[in-house]
Amino acid sequence: MRWTIPFLFVFACNNDKESAVDDSGSAGPWRPDIVCPGDAQCANGDGPLQAGASALPITPTCFEQWLDCGEDGICPGDPDWVLVEGEGEGDGEWDKQTEAFLDCGCDQLCEGDEGWPGADEGEADGEFQAMWLAGFQNGRPANSVHDDIWSRTLVLRQGDTTVALISLDVVGFFYSDVLDVRAEAAERGLDVDQIIVSSTHVHEAPDTLGQWGLQVGKRGVNDDWMAELKTTMVDSVENAIAELEPAELLVSSADVSEDVPEKGTFNQIHDKRDPRIVDEMMGVALLRNMSGATIATLVNFGNHPEALADENTAITSDFAHYVRDGMENGVDWESGAVEGLGGVSLYVQASVGGMMTPLGVEVTNRDGDVFRDSTFEKAQAIGHMMASQALESLEGVTPDPDPVLALRGMQIYMPIDNFAFQAMYLMGVFQRPAFNYDPDAPLDDYNIPELQSEIDMLDVGSIRMLTVPGELLPELAVGGYDGSHTNLGDLDHPIFDPDQANPPNLSLAPEGPYLKERMGGQENWIIGLGNDELGYIIPEYNYILHELIPYIEEAEGDHYEETNSLGPRTAAIYEEYADQLMDWTP
Repeated sequence: MRWTIPFLFVFACNNDKESAVDDSGSAGPWRPDIVCPGDAQCANGDGPLQAGASALPITPTCFEQWLDCGEDGICPGDPDWVLVEGEGEGDGEWDKQTEAFLDCGCDQLCEGDEGWPGADEGEADGEFQAMWLAGFQNGRPANSVHDDIWSRTLVLRQGDTTVALISLDVVGFFYSDVLDVRAEAAERGLDVDQIIVSSTHVHEAPDTLGQWGLQVGKRGVNDDWMAELKTTMVDSVENAIAELEPAELLVSSADVSEDVPEKGTFNQIHDKRDPRIVDEMMGVALLRNMSGATIATLVNFGNHPEALADENTAITSDFAHYVRDGMENGVDWESGAVEGLGGVSLYVQASVGGMMTPLGVEVTNRDGDVFRDSTFEKAQAIGHMMASQALESLEGVTPDPDPVLALRGMQIYMPIDNFAFQAMYLMGVFQRPAFNYDPDAPLDDYNIPELQSEIDMLDVGSIRMLTVPGELLPELAVGGYDGSHTNLGDLDHPIFDPDQANPPNLSLAPEGPYLKERMGGQENWIIGLGNDELGYIIPEYNYILHELIPYIEEAEGDHYEETNSLGPRTAAIYEEYADQLMDWTP
């Protein structure tokens, strides 16, 4: 997540307010909100595991383009065109003061263009029907489509228990929107007990949260497209249910630091915030039918899909596109082809916070080609390297014997201590309900709004998945304060720079066992941005705010993420809820 918020409103808040799991007033021992098998609608989990998959594009089809022609407004091919260096031409950034938009409506064809069918919706109305790209700075209108973005769904069923996992190519998806999707599925009568949505967190897709509009304070979500998106998500669940059939489950993992061992994880991913800790393990799963044909593959890894950086204005799913392409169709390296598995591939985001990114990384692919610039070739190199490792990790793996499907989930409430976020909610940039406060009273230490969210734990054979409603810093999942998850191969790079301002004090870092150790599965997967996007989830020991204007400006050193988080209590509250869910037994 990347955004910039100026000084908007200041509300009196401090970080001493108590917030904890609350089961007071319950009639008996605490129980998760949903337990399958076990609840009335999913009483048993008898029988073989079944799986079905679907992939439907969610690419917007109605938006207007603009001319990246610089201050003089003269584009290549126009009379009198000359390239003026440094005047904004071809820089991928729309200057609303000098660069025109093409008022051609949904079909992007104006009168005089070849094939123009006549004026369509929005044409010649003087309004820029932009599709604002999410991530980086405000005011990034899409100008084209490079590859489709998707709602990719895996549905699993065993006995009465049915769970859908959606991997969605957007920057994030609020819990209130997840509830809308579930409500529409229920209205259609779909036989599904739970729908879990994980956003890939791509920074080259339309805004789904609100804060990346024309300018700060202007909502950037296209409501018509958002409604279509939700309907398409339900369509993908319905289609996947229709494809259900008995399935085998094969599970593996791969250490991404081993593919180019001299560079370690830094061949694909850069931790831009000290301490340098990367969860190097990539989870891999294959579901195939009884004839051996692939139903779906899953790849679980934490990295920002932003290899194209902020100068790209083409809609794309970034390196996730190439991960899935490689898993389905294989990768044809000069050094030897890796065969794909077909089916529907899902890239499922993991611990992506703090900041796991391909920006600043020089990628060496298996043919020895090197990519540093923010190009589609670099995105392809990252995606195809990941897919190759994932495919190879499945070689020789035998199916899980008698895999069991089980789910438990609970609603949670998280306080918004960040008063810049509070302002965004009051301004309508973020549109979701807040709870447990008095909207008619001033916000203060005792009147802080909270967001309703959710945690789910899903067991599928030997895989245990735990959803995190935001961008978890990997050290909360795996530790690594001792340097055990730095993994830089031959590169000489300390775990942190002690000379920077506000360096992490590792003597205060939490001791283990860490989240993935506490999960208790054979293969433990963090499902990042699971059912929500609450921003960065940061260890409290290293949570440092600007002394004068906290949340508005970042503190010196590596503390950007604090400005885009709910507050310093978030990690502890999340872990308390998660432990309660994981520790519960029937």
